[in-house]
Amino acid sequence: MGVNSGNMLDHDILIIGAGLAGMRAALSAKEQGADVAVVSKVHPVRSHSNAAQGGINAALTDRGDDWRDHAYDTIKGSDFLGDQDAIALMCQEAGDEVIAMEHMGAIFNRDEEGLGTIAFGGQREARTFFVADFTGQALLHVLYEQIVKAGALVYEEWFVLSLIVRDGKCGGAVMM
Repeated sequence: MGVNSGNMLDHDILIIGAGLAGMRAALSAKEQGADVAVVSKVHPVRSHSNAAQGGINAALTDRGDDWRDHAYDTIKGSDFLGDQDAIALMCQEAGDEVIAMEHMGAIFNRDEEGLGTIAFGGQREARTFFVADFTGQALLHVLYEQIVKAGALVYEEWFVLSLIVRDGKCGGAVMM
Protein backbone atom coordinates (compact mmCIF):
# COMPACT_ATOMS: atom_id res chain seq x y z
CA MET A 1 0.00 0.00 0.00
CA GLY A 2 1.11 3.56 -0.64
CA VAL A 3 3.59 5.19 1.66
CA ASN A 4 2.40 8.45 3.19
CA SER A 5 5.21 10.94 3.76
CA GLY A 6 3.37 14.01 4.98
CA ASN A 7 0.75 14.71 2.34
CA MET A 8 2.59 12.68 -0.29
CA LEU A 9 1.42 9.20 -1.27
CA ASP A 10 3.82 6.93 -3.10
CA HIS A 11 3.10 4.02 -5.44
CA ASP A 12 5.00 2.24 -8.21
CA ILE A 13 2.08 2.81 -10.59
CA LEU A 14 -0.85 5.22 -10.47
CA ILE A 15 -3.63 4.47 -12.92
CA ILE A 16 -5.91 7.38 -13.67
CA GLY A 17 -9.40 6.10 -14.45
CA ALA A 18 -11.17 3.01 -13.17
CA GLY A 19 -12.98 1.87 -16.29
CA LEU A 20 -12.41 -1.56 -17.78
CA ALA A 21 -9.01 -0.65 -19.25
CA GLY A 22 -7.80 1.00 -16.05
CA MET A 23 -8.85 -1.83 -13.77
CA ARG A 24 -7.46 -4.48 -16.12
CA ALA A 25 -4.14 -2.62 -16.21
CA ALA A 26 -4.15 -2.38 -12.42
CA LEU A 27 -4.77 -6.09 -12.07
CA SER A 28 -1.94 -6.94 -14.49
CA ALA A 29 0.50 -4.63 -12.73
CA LYS A 30 -0.49 -6.03 -9.33
CA GLU A 31 0.05 -9.58 -10.64
CA GLN A 32 3.57 -8.51 -11.63
CA GLY A 33 4.26 -7.39 -8.05
CA ALA A 34 3.89 -3.62 -8.44
CA ASP A 35 2.42 -1.38 -5.74
CA VAL A 36 -0.61 -0.13 -7.70
CA ALA A 37 -3.19 2.53 -7.01
CA VAL A 38 -6.18 3.54 -9.11
CA VAL A 39 -7.71 7.01 -8.93
CA SER A 40 -11.30 7.49 -10.04
CA LYS A 41 -13.81 10.35 -9.99
CA VAL A 42 -16.57 7.82 -9.28
CA HIS A 43 -16.81 4.43 -7.64
CA PRO A 44 -15.12 2.06 -10.11
CA VAL A 45 -18.26 0.10 -10.95
CA ARG A 46 -19.94 3.39 -11.94
CA SER A 47 -17.36 4.27 -14.60
CA HIS A 48 -18.41 5.00 -18.16
CA SER A 49 -17.62 1.41 -19.14
CA ASN A 50 -21.16 0.74 -17.90
CA ALA A 51 -22.28 2.08 -21.27
CA ALA A 52 -20.62 -0.85 -23.08
CA GLN A 53 -23.74 -2.96 -23.47
CA GLY A 54 -23.08 -4.93 -26.64
CA GLY A 55 -20.20 -7.27 -25.94
CA ILE A 56 -16.57 -8.06 -26.69
CA ASN A 57 -15.30 -9.19 -30.08
CA ALA A 58 -12.69 -11.93 -29.96
CA ALA A 59 -11.57 -14.72 -32.28
CA LEU A 60 -11.29 -18.08 -30.51
CA THR A 61 -9.02 -20.35 -32.53
CA ASP A 62 -10.56 -23.52 -31.09
CA ARG A 63 -13.76 -22.50 -32.91
CA GLY A 64 -11.93 -22.14 -36.21
CA ASP A 65 -11.79 -18.36 -36.05
CA ASP A 66 -8.58 -16.43 -36.73
CA TRP A 67 -7.42 -13.22 -35.07
CA ARG A 68 -6.31 -11.96 -38.51
CA ASP A 69 -9.93 -12.07 -39.74
CA HIS A 70 -11.02 -10.26 -36.58
CA ALA A 71 -8.30 -7.66 -37.18
CA TYR A 72 -9.35 -7.14 -40.80
CA ASP A 73 -13.01 -6.68 -39.84
CA THR A 74 -11.98 -4.17 -37.15
CA ILE A 75 -9.67 -2.24 -39.49
CA LYS A 76 -12.36 -2.19 -42.17
CA GLY A 77 -14.89 -1.00 -39.58
CA SER A 78 -12.60 1.95 -38.85
CA ASP A 79 -12.61 2.86 -42.58
CA PHE A 80 -8.91 1.92 -42.49
CA LEU A 81 -8.21 4.91 -40.22
CA GLY A 82 -7.53 2.88 -37.06
CA ASP A 83 -3.98 2.20 -35.82
CA GLN A 84 -3.47 -1.13 -37.58
CA ASP A 85 -0.59 -2.27 -35.35
CA ALA A 86 -2.65 -1.59 -32.22
CA ILE A 87 -5.68 -3.33 -33.73
CA ALA A 88 -3.58 -6.39 -34.63
CA LEU A 89 -2.21 -6.62 -31.08
CA MET A 90 -5.67 -6.20 -29.58
CA CYS A 91 -7.10 -8.93 -31.82
CA GLN A 92 -4.23 -11.32 -31.04
CA GLU A 93 -4.87 -10.92 -27.29
CA ALA A 94 -8.68 -10.72 -27.31
CA GLY A 95 -9.46 -14.45 -27.22
CA ASP A 96 -7.24 -15.14 -24.24
CA GLU A 97 -8.66 -12.10 -22.49
CA VAL A 98 -12.27 -13.26 -22.91
CA ILE A 99 -11.34 -16.65 -21.44
CA ALA A 100 -9.45 -14.94 -18.59
CA MET A 101 -12.51 -12.80 -17.81
CA GLU A 102 -14.66 -15.91 -17.75
CA HIS A 103 -12.22 -17.59 -15.35
CA MET A 104 -12.36 -14.48 -13.13
CA GLY A 105 -16.13 -14.86 -12.90
CA ALA A 106 -17.73 -13.10 -15.86
CA ILE A 107 -20.87 -15.04 -16.72
CA PHE A 108 -21.10 -14.71 -20.49
CA ASN A 109 -24.23 -15.87 -22.29
CA ARG A 110 -24.16 -19.52 -23.32
CA ASP A 111 -25.51 -21.62 -26.14
CA GLU A 112 -25.38 -25.35 -26.87
CA GLU A 113 -21.65 -25.09 -27.75
CA GLY A 114 -20.59 -23.19 -24.64
CA LEU A 115 -19.93 -19.47 -24.73
CA GLY A 116 -22.61 -17.86 -26.86
CA THR A 117 -21.74 -15.39 -29.60
CA ILE A 118 -23.45 -13.04 -32.01
CA ALA A 119 -22.17 -11.20 -35.07
CA PHE A 120 -21.93 -7.59 -33.91
CA GLY A 121 -19.98 -4.43 -34.59
CA GLY A 122 -19.21 -5.02 -38.27
CA GLN A 123 -17.82 -8.52 -37.73
CA ARG A 124 -18.38 -11.08 -40.48
CA GLU A 125 -18.28 -13.92 -37.94
CA ALA A 126 -20.21 -14.48 -34.73
CA ARG A 127 -17.38 -13.51 -32.38
CA THR A 128 -19.07 -11.12 -29.96
CA PHE A 129 -19.18 -12.50 -26.42
CA PHE A 130 -21.77 -10.80 -24.22
CA VAL A 131 -23.59 -10.74 -20.90
CA ALA A 132 -27.22 -10.05 -21.86
CA ASP A 133 -27.36 -6.30 -22.55
CA PHE A 134 -25.08 -5.19 -19.71
CA THR A 135 -21.66 -6.58 -20.64
CA GLY A 136 -19.72 -3.53 -19.48
CA GLN A 137 -21.41 -3.48 -16.10
CA ALA A 138 -20.84 -7.20 -15.55
CA LEU A 139 -17.15 -6.94 -16.44
CA LEU A 140 -16.70 -3.85 -14.23
CA HIS A 141 -17.98 -5.78 -11.22
CA VAL A 142 -15.72 -8.76 -11.95
CA LEU A 143 -12.62 -6.58 -12.38
CA TYR A 144 -13.39 -4.49 -9.31
CA GLU A 145 -13.66 -7.68 -7.23
CA GLN A 146 -10.33 -8.83 -8.64
CA ILE A 147 -8.42 -5.60 -7.94
CA VAL A 148 -9.79 -5.48 -4.39
CA LYS A 149 -8.81 -9.13 -3.90
CA ALA A 150 -5.33 -8.41 -5.29
CA GLY A 151 -4.88 -5.49 -2.90
CA ALA A 152 -4.75 -2.57 -5.33
CA LEU A 153 -5.59 0.67 -3.54
CA VAL A 154 -8.46 2.68 -5.03
CA TYR A 155 -8.72 6.44 -4.49
CA GLU A 156 -12.46 6.65 -5.04
CA GLU A 157 -14.04 10.05 -5.72
CA TRP A 158 -10.64 11.71 -6.04
CA PHE A 159 -9.88 14.18 -8.81
CA VAL A 160 -6.59 14.59 -10.68
CA LEU A 161 -5.83 18.30 -10.90
CA SER A 162 -2.54 18.09 -12.80
CA LEU A 163 0.27 15.75 -13.71
CA ILE A 164 3.77 16.23 -12.31
CA VAL A 165 6.14 16.16 -15.29
CA ARG A 166 9.91 16.59 -15.08
CA ASP A 167 12.31 16.21 -17.99
CA GLY A 168 9.45 14.97 -20.15
CA LYS A 169 8.51 12.13 -17.75
CA CYS A 170 5.39 11.92 -15.65
CA GLY A 171 6.34 11.19 -12.05
CA GLY A 172 3.07 11.78 -10.27
CA ALA A 173 -0.18 13.62 -10.01
CA VAL A 174 -1.71 16.35 -7.89
CA MET A 175 -5.03 15.03 -6.63
CA MET A 176 -7.78 16.02 -4.26
